[in-house]
Amino acid sequence: LGGARPGAKVSCEPRCRAELLSLAMAPVASNCMTGVMSALGPWALSCCTRRVDAPTGGAAERLLGAPGVAAPPPAADESGLAETVRLAAALLPGREMTAWQRAWCTADNVGRYHRGRHGDPAAAAEILAQALRWREDYREVLSGAREPRWQTDLRVLTRGGDGVPIIYGCFRHNVPATSANLRDITEHMAAVLEAASRARRQGATNADTVMDCHGYVMRDNLNPAPMLALMRMVNQPYRDSLRRAIVVDAPRSFQMLWRAAAPLLSEKTKRKICFVSRAEAAQLVEASSGPGAAAAVDRVMALNREAIGCQGVHFPSELPEDG
Repeated sequence: LGGARPGAKVSCEPRCRAELLSLAMAPVASNCMTGVMSALGPWALSCCTRRVDAPTGGAAERLLGAPGVAAPPPAADESGLAETVRLAAALLPGREMTAWQRAWCTADNVGRYHRGRHGDPAAAAEILAQALRWREDYREVLSGAREPRWQTDLRVLTRGGDGVPIIYGCFRHNVPATSANLRDITEHMAAVLEAASRARRQGATNADTVMDCHGYVMRDNLNPAPMLALMRMVNQPYRDSLRRAIVVDAPRSFQMLWRAAAPLLSEKTKRKICFVSRAEAAQLVEASSGPGAAAAVDRVMALNREAIGCQGVHFPSELPEDG
């Protein structure tokens, strides 16, 4: 980022990596992910397990390797999960869960929080309760009872051959956040992340996010509220839902957004972010998700660099069974 020209490829060479980390990071942030991970978002939003070093002209495997679908995590102790749920309920209004909240407390979902606090039910219950309160607040759009007012082009674009859904958003279609539309922007992001969680197949446990910075305008992204809302989603309600966040063609002006996101991201999440060119993004997607998914992502990126653009038609997901 540092000395890159607007529109120039941004990589993570050892020489500039410390500078980038001092600026901080945001996977699917602001209105691209407001309109982005994640991721992002995923989003988040789906990520690699290490940073991408500067490409030297090789294939995507040199950039990142092909992560594939992560093996299922070890099963948590059932009594520990049950205790986590019991303690979380006590932290909710009325000291009990709604039927909607309890239905979401599957072993897989609760296990994310239990593992995230190293098997401590009391600590896990605190963050699980945060997620459950958030889900209750956004219940209408998450359940499909009400359709959000769609704000940008953020949506689940495709799914890889490995069963991992891919979220895509482009800053070209960004909507500046105001007090009037902030809730709508947040509901849009929430619906997309929820759709991505439903779109996983073949044992996949997370999603990939492509944040296309083409058309990024700094003055339209000065309000950090959408990014803060996204980070809140990634931190708890969609915990561990990001496999890789691919930031494409980030300009120098993206640094301000990058700085603002830094304090909100764990080191684990930061390692999932990679800054690449459009061509390299297609290589990365092909390496992990196959040629079909790569072609779908590259086609939309190409259209967004033409006059016609590609704002999307089906929200929150382009996948037929998830639309």
